[in-house]
Amino acid sequence: MWTPCPMVLDEPVKIFGLEPEDFAVVAAMPLVLAFLFDALVSFGLAGILGGALYFAKRGRPPGALLHTLHSLELTRIPGLLGPKRQRYSAW
Repeated sequence: MWTPCPMVLDEPVKIFGLEPEDFAVVAAMPLVLAFLFDALVSFGLAGILGGALYFAKRGRPPGALLHTLHSLELTRIPGLLGPKRQRYSAW
């Protein structure tokens, strides 16, 4: 007889709803912003960035935001062709 398992083993690792790379960026943001702003403002801006990332990536597969940036030509992904269609012609 099968027993229900309370843990899902196929889900990706998430910390406060963010992927580990995104969480590292949000966690390092107050350290960088502390050079420009007060401590309260830097933590507030990091919280706003974390919330924006959470809502932008909600319901999408891992890496979807990176592929969206690639399709807008804001960043390049090594090994992928450019998003614009290229014409190869002898003329």
